[in-house]
Amino acid sequence: MYLKLCLELLFLTLFAGAALGASVTIAPDRMAIVDGQRAFILGLYENPDDDAVLEAVAGAGFNLVRASASTEALERLHARRLGAWINTGGHIDLSEGRDQREQSLRDMVAAHAQHPALLAWEVPDEALWNCWYRTVNWRRGHEPTQQREKIGSLADAALAEELRAQLEEVDRLHKRGDFGASEELADDIWRKLGVDPPHPERRLSACAQTAATMCQGMIDGYRLLKEIDPAHPVWMNHAPRNQIAQLAAFNKGADAVGCDIYPVPAYLGGHSDLADRSLASTGAYTLRMQEAAPGKPVWMVLQGFGWADLQKNPTEEVREEKRRPTFRESRFMAYDAIVRGARGILYWGTAYIEKDSELWADLLELVRELADLQPVLSAPDAAIGAAVTLAQTWGSVDRGVEVLPKNVDGKVHLVVVNEFTDPLHYTVNGLDDLEGTVYADPNDDREATVTGGKLTLGIAGHGVQVLAPR
Repeated sequence: MYLKLCLELLFLTLFAGAALGASVTIAPDRMAIVDGQRAFILGLYENPDDDAVLEAVAGAGFNLVRASASTEALERLHARRLGAWINTGGHIDLSEGRDQREQSLRDMVAAHAQHPALLAWEVPDEALWNCWYRTVNWRRGHEPTQQREKIGSLADAALAEELRAQLEEVDRLHKRGDFGASEELADDIWRKLGVDPPHPERRLSACAQTAATMCQGMIDGYRLLKEIDPAHPVWMNHAPRNQIAQLAAFNKGADAVGCDIYPVPAYLGGHSDLADRSLASTGAYTLRMQEAAPGKPVWMVLQGFGWADLQKNPTEEVREEKRRPTFRESRFMAYDAIVRGARGILYWGTAYIEKDSELWADLLELVRELADLQPVLSAPDAAIGAAVTLAQTWGSVDRGVEVLPKNVDGKVHLVVVNEFTDPLHYTVNGLDDLEGTVYADPNDDREATVTGGKLTLGIAGHGVQVLAPR
């Protein structure tokens, strides 16, 4: 009852809609402060056209939805007590067309910054990665495919044989890291085919400079945006790629950062390029984003689709292979991000799934659970030195149990996640100040009492426990 009352008061305060618009700041512990109230972000990239679906989004407890830069879109969200973020698009990159883009930013702020629904701005999605991806996608995908097709239609057999050999050499040079030589040779193939190279500017050797130019342009745009609208944070989402130094440079142009990571089915796809491509890569990328943006909140973008949903007319076999996350997987990924330090979770890809699907129902149920825990999730981390030890087991246990203590009005709650695939028996040490406290998870039939400064429990593989003091 206490949590429910706190939640209702929080929503009434956050989205009552002051005439001068919402004020959003970031607390020292990286939690969002909306009109003076702490808020864990629960976001959705989809702004559904169907009013009934949007009502379901609001009812589930989402508090942030992506909106187009229009008063109508903001009004529609505000009527349902939903906050909004708007993507600035390329207008925030002042590396070119500076005068025009500066004016576009000013116009956008003048039109929407005072609307009570607006909580944040977003910069172009995966901006850093796209500096490289467009080139990689062309040089390693579309270009050789198009060249093979043209070579296959040649009447001159000798030339065709020569160009096929040259294509193999392009691939060999690339694979050994001689990118410049590989690209020069690929351009030469076009010329021998009687065609000017379609994208001579797309060179891996030039990507670093392209990124550096965009980075400075976006930082300049960020500074301008903060000057004319200091009341709303700027959010930057990355791909699960790039090095820490690259990410850190771009992150100077944002107040909140994060990345999208969609690891289901685990190990099958290549969305993550970390050594660990399990479901726990969600937590690993959460840590990585914090390393690349010290002191800034991390809002993680999680999987609201199956990879087959992004394909045109996939077969049943493909749908099964590239399946959607189960409720248990979605729940684990959300809490894994949370215990690893995320201050918000947003879902991408729901526009590609049916609204009568199991996954959509699962996400609504999960977000409802997280929304009901707002008083816990938005609370400050508890200042206790909780250290976890594990009982011996049969597995290698290269990942283990992570515990996040939260201080809710002086009472310590423990959010626990098992990042390993098998069940583990764990002990939380350092709980001397909680001696005798009985903890229980409402979804579990067990209790555990802090004895000798320790709490011991078992937890399922990829399990989650939210332990509240009785």
